Amino acid sequence: MDMRSTESSGRLDALFAPRSIAVVGASNDWRRFGGRVLHYLRRAEFEGELYPINPGRDEVQGLKAYADVKAVGRPFDCAVLAVTAEDTVKTIRDCAEAGVKSAIIYGAGFAEVGAEGQRRQDDVVAIAREHGMRILGPNCMGLVNARAGVYATFASAFEERFPAPGRIGIATQSGGYGGYLLQHTAMRQLGLSHFVATGNEADVDVGEAMAWMAQQDDVEIILAYLEGVRNADHLLHALDLARQAKKPVVMMKVGRTPEGRVAAASHTASLTGEDAVYDAIFREYGVYRARTTDELLDVAYALNAGKRPQGARTAVISISGGVGVQMADFLSDAQLELGKVPEATQQQLREIVPYCSPTNPIDMTGLVTANHDMLGRSLERVLESDAFDAIILFLGIVGMAPSMAGPICQALSEVSAKHPDRLLMVSVTTPPELHEVYAKAGFLVYEDPSRAVTSLAALHHYEQFFRRPAASVDAAPNFPNDLVPAHATAFNEVQAKRILAACGIRSPRESLVQTPEEAADAASQIGFPVAVKVVSADIPHKTEVGGVALRLGDAAAVRAAVARMASDIPKALPDARIEGFLVSEMVVGGTECILGVRNDPAFGPMVTFGLGGVMVELLRDVVTRPAPVSPAQALEMMQALRTWPVLSGWRGAPPGDTEAMANAIASLSQLAMAQRDRIAEIEVNPVVVCAQGKGVVALDAVIHPIHKAGQP
Repeated sequence: MDMRSTESSGRLDALFAPRSIAVVGASNDWRRFGGRVLHYLRRAEFEGELYPINPGRDEVQGLKAYADVKAVGRPFDCAVLAVTAEDTVKTIRDCAEAGVKSAIIYGAGFAEVGAEGQRRQDDVVAIAREHGMRILGPNCMGLVNARAGVYATFASAFEERFPAPGRIGIATQSGGYGGYLLQHTAMRQLGLSHFVATGNEADVDVGEAMAWMAQQDDVEIILAYLEGVRNADHLLHALDLARQAKKPVVMMKVGRTPEGRVAAASHTASLTGEDAVYDAIFREYGVYRARTTDELLDVAYALNAGKRPQGARTAVISISGGVGVQMADFLSDAQLELGKVPEATQQQLREIVPYCSPTNPIDMTGLVTANHDMLGRSLERVLESDAFDAIILFLGIVGMAPSMAGPICQALSEVSAKHPDRLLMVSVTTPPELHEVYAKAGFLVYEDPSRAVTSLAALHHYEQFFRRPAASVDAAPNFPNDLVPAHATAFNEVQAKRILAACGIRSPRESLVQTPEEAADAASQIGFPVAVKVVSADIPHKTEVGGVALRLGDAAAVRAAVARMASDIPKALPDARIEGFLVSEMVVGGTECILGVRNDPAFGPMVTFGLGGVMVELLRDVVTRPAPVSPAQALEMMQALRTWPVLSGWRGAPPGDTEAMANAIASLSQLAMAQRDRIAEIEVNPVVVCAQGKGVVALDAVIHPIHKAGQP
């Protein structure tokens, strides 16, 4: 690590784990932002130095007050600013000159309100960077380091009590949502380690906050709320650190719809990427993407228990056959397995309840609710079978019946105590006191069975992901330096296919011609039938302008097609440069697919593969991954498609050359990475996967170069 990195890390320590804090705008009224944070810090028994800053008072909340940060007379780690936007710039300048290492800016009135606010924010950043100071915010809710007693936040969730220090770190771009999470994690008794709300992210962003948390021994689970990404490298670094440390990241990424993306950009003045790109990034780094707050917290609760299933085999024990069937559906949707109940165990369950249904899902009937020990004995027999990685019990509203709730809870608790390492979940409606008994007995408790299954699927996801060896991609081949000219503004199909050829992706036999007669001669040499296409870098969608003619069976048809295109297309598109006509062999058989790479402005080249050709927008069956990918990873992409059987041999059809397609995907992804400063997008559509051993053929290709400043 170089000295600059070491200094930056130290400044982040001063922000997230300060040993001395000044509160600028400190107040005796704890309900005001400047009073609340000082009140929290004192109540949390923060052991470092506290410096209230208030020019109108000699003392605030029993502590000596100072007129300004310079009056403190010594450098300190962190300044918390609870002042107006207008006063913030001067205060930051005073902090920088006083040697303050970091600052938290609560106030709004910066980039989120327009040009004037942006200028004010830019001034703050310029001052901080000149002096090596790190800034959290502005327009943020602050941070918490629970173990160090740092409650540098005005969140109302801590008015009555502080949560017990725990293992969960929370990083959020939204302070309002962050406060909501704080309240609900406390209500669920999930121990908090750290909390950071990044606000406008003028300096420190959510990726840096997550990276810092991933390196802390007392953070084992990271929850994050993301609206957009300012610095993709920071986020990817954080996710990589978490992956290496095997720390689960549960993320809520909003802005999945166009309407949501507009709202997110308006709220944080940040950029959002396409939703499929985020899904691809999350998959690469093992992030579990929660769609709702309940899901986010349910998964955090399950992770916090510290048990994960070794496999997907699940047993369902229910007092309702109907709910058991529902749970079987939930498990199937979650790609978990209903494990097989051994014959010996089935016989044992029949001995307990003669009319039970002992195959999975196991319906022990409502009889067990009136005979409390039966349910415990049933669970014991299933556990003893050692045939399952997790067990979910459904008890429903039995947990609310005074005559049943206590005895059943006790019977099940006695069994679970004998198997402390087994993953047990119970779906039950029960009062808080019995909920706590189940939890202390080692059960994960959910009211709705679908939420139990969702949490189990998340646990299984993490267990499988962290077991998987890190993927490696072979070094990229040495593509010629001039393969993609640095100042190119456009490529036609012929030029694009020449670039693909460097990746080993072949084209049909074809010839570029200029006249109808040349086209007819070329077709005769290639062999009928042929296809004819207009060649123009200005016409990426040739079919829409009549620039494609297929299955032409003789020279006359070829001449007529070229003559028509030469006459009609310039009339429809007078500004398009017509560079000739491409006569190609008709490729018969195989499966049409689409292969593409788009250089995402945040995350770089992303490779996409799917079935469909011209039908791709209708089918929408595509998979996206960050480039580069290896052939093995490319094959995994293909297998993830719903339509994978079409490629692998559907109902007796011959399988396609999936190995060749995987190699093509990998090679194109490596080209995109090697030329990422020159290529904006590559689309090979359709690319035909021929029969096994026959390779793949690019029937059409479009490449868009990156336009530099000053280019048209």
